[in-house]
Amino acid sequence: MKDWLERRSRWILVVALLTGAGLRWLQIGAHSFWYDEALSALIARLSLTQILANAAASVHPPGYYLLLHFWLSLGQSETAIRSLSALFSLGTVPLVYGLGRWLFGRPAAALAALGMALFPFQIYFAQEARMYGVAVFLATALTWLFLYSVISEGSWWTWVGYTLVAAWGLYVHYFITLLLIGLHLWFALDLRQHRAVVQRLSVADSAVALLFLPQARQALARTGAYLGGGAWQVSPSVLSPLTTIYYLLFGHRAPIWLVPIGLFLTLAILSLTLWENRSRPEPEQRSELALWSSLVIPIAIVMLISWLIRPIYLERSFAVTSPALVLLLARGATAAPRRSPTPYLVALLAVPIVFTLVTSVVTPDPAKPAVREASRMVEVGFASGDVSLHLQDASCMSALWYTPDVPHLLADVPGAAWTTASTHRLFGGDVVDWQSALVGANRLWLTMMPGYNGPEQAAVHQTIASTYPRLAMEDMGAVQLYLYDLPGTK
Repeated sequence: MKDWLERRSRWILVVALLTGAGLRWLQIGAHSFWYDEALSALIARLSLTQILANAAASVHPPGYYLLLHFWLSLGQSETAIRSLSALFSLGTVPLVYGLGRWLFGRPAAALAALGMALFPFQIYFAQEARMYGVAVFLATALTWLFLYSVISEGSWWTWVGYTLVAAWGLYVHYFITLLLIGLHLWFALDLRQHRAVVQRLSVADSAVALLFLPQARQALARTGAYLGGGAWQVSPSVLSPLTTIYYLLFGHRAPIWLVPIGLFLTLAILSLTLWENRSRPEPEQRSELALWSSLVIPIAIVMLISWLIRPIYLERSFAVTSPALVLLLARGATAAPRRSPTPYLVALLAVPIVFTLVTSVVTPDPAKPAVREASRMVEVGFASGDVSLHLQDASCMSALWYTPDVPHLLADVPGAAWTTASTHRLFGGDVVDWQSALVGANRLWLTMMPGYNGPEQAAVHQTIASTYPRLAMEDMGAVQLYLYDLPGTK
């Protein structure tokens, strides 16, 4: 297998690029924007000044929104907007090939490129109008530049490249900080091997800090507000790192019966890779340990913060560690000793990969309900004196993107709003007392998402349904649209 991969590594890279492109753009515009994607598009539509000032109070830095701001000139459909993420995600395939070839040789590089092209997690977030596709690309480039500059004592241009990519990464996703901590911890633990580059790394890190300085105050303020706010994530358990590693390969679209299979295979391969690392030459051991540090340290830091301060453990945020994970799996398969089951376990990963990819294509995505269709129904039928009311931010934010000419309102009830009223007003909506909003209105367009309903939203719907006559109702699964007559409010 190793010899075959060695001979055909370049052709495998070509196949990985073509297949990866096909999967990333397959049905890329089929589903509506969900809340996060709509928020990305709405922020990108603001002025540069508003984006840099974080007028929408996003918890993320402005780098991705700035990229998307200029990208919008190419098109504003779902396909056009999501293609920015898809393009960066596809670019990660040759990047991870190059890094794998430099670290471990052509066979590992070929497998890593295939993994980056085919793993469902990478494809799913390549089709999202969020920063994760860009962050994975930058994390791969950052890891390569850091390790090359340290291990090979790179020239000045590699250090400049590391500086620029690290700073850019911090402007795209704050979790790049955790990746940098993981790489620097590996550097510190192996300091005797790298004393010659300590000064150059210190200068480069200082330059990264200077480049990030304009964003530092906002980053500290948003981090403080986030850590001090109410927790909505579940506190991680001691088993969370294991499920996170599985998630970074397969995402959340795998059939439930495949989850234990994919989890077992992934953990078995990684365990064998770590065990078999002991018999490999010392330089190769150090390179693998750098990847392990890049994978494990960010997860450990977030777990500690989640346990000691407040839960911030969100699995997709660890996307920046996924290149290290893919490379470790490829390394385990191609460096395994004879009679090791590792290559066969890696081959068996094709089963959950294929089934998950097929499931993603043939079944609707519950995370991306048909808000686009519901919003356009409201737009077509909306008349003077009507009110468009939402009981969840999940539908309201997307509606503000799809039909900006309709004044969409969000009911001010507990659990409905994930963003502030000022953010809604920034995009043309508002958060209101729903009873006051109905006074003097002719009809009510009520958008419901039952899966997001809490007791308060259910009570509001019950009151409306028992008070006003219903004129029409459209059930689109995860989204329900009601039209009520309001005779008693005139």
